[in-house]
Amino acid sequence: MPQLFEERVRASPDAVAVVDRDGCLTYAGLDAAADRLAGVLVARGAGAESVVAVNLPRGRGLVTAVLAVLKSGAAYLPLDPALPAERRRYQLEAAGVTLRIGPGGGEGVEVVDLPAGEPAGGSARNPAVAVIPGDLAYVIFTSGSTGRPKPVAVTHGSLANHAVAVGAAFELTAADRVLQFAGPGFDVFGEEVFPTLLAGARVVVAPDAVPSPAELEEYLRRERVTVANLPTPYWDQWVRDLDAEPREVPEALRLLVVGSDTGHTRTLAGWRGHTPVPVVNAYGLTETTITATLQAFTGDSVPEGETLPIGRPLAGARAYVLDADLEPVAAGARGELYLGGAVLARGYLGLPGLTADRFVPDPFGEAPGGRLYRTGDLVVLRADGALAFVGRADDQLKIRGQRVEPAEVGAALCTHPAVRQAHVRAVDDEADGKRLVAYVVAAEVESSQLRAHLAMSLPAAMVPSSYVVLDELPLTANGKIDHRALPVPTAGDAASGAPRAVALTGLEKQIAAVWREVLGVGHVGPDDSFFEIGGHSLLLVQVQRKLSGALGRRVPGVALFAHPTVRKLAAHLRDGSGPADGALGDERADQRRSGNSRLQRRRARQSAGGAR
Repeated sequence: MPQLFEERVRASPDAVAVVDRDGCLTYAGLDAAADRLAGVLVARGAGAESVVAVNLPRGRGLVTAVLAVLKSGAAYLPLDPALPAERRRYQLEAAGVTLRIGPGGGEGVEVVDLPAGEPAGGSARNPAVAVIPGDLAYVIFTSGSTGRPKPVAVTHGSLANHAVAVGAAFELTAADRVLQFAGPGFDVFGEEVFPTLLAGARVVVAPDAVPSPAELEEYLRRERVTVANLPTPYWDQWVRDLDAEPREVPEALRLLVVGSDTGHTRTLAGWRGHTPVPVVNAYGLTETTITATLQAFTGDSVPEGETLPIGRPLAGARAYVLDADLEPVAAGARGELYLGGAVLARGYLGLPGLTADRFVPDPFGEAPGGRLYRTGDLVVLRADGALAFVGRADDQLKIRGQRVEPAEVGAALCTHPAVRQAHVRAVDDEADGKRLVAYVVAAEVESSQLRAHLAMSLPAAMVPSSYVVLDELPLTANGKIDHRALPVPTAGDAASGAPRAVALTGLEKQIAAVWREVLGVGHVGPDDSFFEIGGHSLLLVQVQRKLSGALGRRVPGVALFAHPTVRKLAAHLRDGSGPADGALGDERADQRRSGNSRLQRRRARQSAGGAR
């Protein structure tokens, strides 16, 4: 990657490489900043096979730091700043990290603050560290069925293959402006950044952690973003928002890439009702370097079935649908998906046994020593040659696009002193998709206590929204959990505490009513935190739209994050931040009428045979 990036710098040094809320960096400026920081890292011992943690929020500083680590010859471990401290400490230890880029100190790791890599008059000389394809490029942790997250080790060869192949598949050019939306700890960050930089295009960093669709559209329009890569659940929320308030999709957008979860044909059909922008459904795993297969959807046609096919292998990838004996199954028959080729990660860092279990010898490859990754995903090969996902061979699942092993959540629950046994599973919620439910055999304990305990060690997506205390876990005759005997809680079971007779102001009543509707709970108290009674960032999209409509004023998504209780949000809104209610309501109505008018005109042109 360093050599490929530097080739692009020589070709277009003055082009803008990265833009965020604080400004922009040219390719030459980004390269010089990364060289300065790489020199600091090398001086402090970074080199081949060492791992440097990067603990920074999204922005040009994060892009600079990641490039600097690669230039130093080391591998980067991205840490989301919101990661619980206990989980961060585990990852630092398991990856053998000795250096960390970012603010703060402690944790037994030497800290390199980003400004330290850019001293006044500091040398911007390239450290010229030789990097070969087999060297480690990055380490990212995924949820583990053993109760601990697993460190996936990806090489430079796999990363470079991915960047080049994705750039070709998305037809990226120097004229493109590509959205950087994924959080720092997700491997999709690499798919948004590296192919973009190799194409000489511009990385455009999204403003907030999870902006509402309307806020995202405003940003896409202002920055003239041409390619966006979004989690499938967010895309689903975007389409629902467009259905509720029809409007034009930003004009410059030429391609939407979705992934990290199962896509549905109903969402694509809804998208088609608002825009002809092509959609690419991307499938992959951390162990297969982000994306391994792609399916593009252009024109007005929508595939049959409930879910979108995951398509064909990316350049450098090979896909097989096999039975339990590693024999190919017939077309149309269900089998497990195995992936091979240049997309494969090296394995799990420091875990040779687990690596050998999931990365198996390739019986079909021509080169000796070839491997296949056993994905655990069940697929069928359709008549048109595309792969279609049909389920899992184990209990692994996706919650809001994040891979979750229920066994890891259950193991974390059992570390609470009151819990004797725990079982975690997912239930389907029509409005919210999958949500986690925890069944515990425990002494008297409140769900809020269990939730707080898990929040100290697990990411938000892995913390169950509902908790059910049982005298014992129901078992089948052969000693396994009897899922049919487990009660299915309603979303209302996620609420904390018993209802209290507390007088609410008019504004607080409006906010509480919206929360009850979105969360499906029977009671919301003035001091209940939205995120502690079953809410999450994607549900905030619905809250923002419904609350803005109820109040006749636009409620920014960032306000919902910063003021997560009814009382705090009401106080913030009463402070008068923003235009008066009526002005906001009139402005919103004008925008809606304008958007509807443009949409009606475009649909009329399309029905008459016109093209976008």
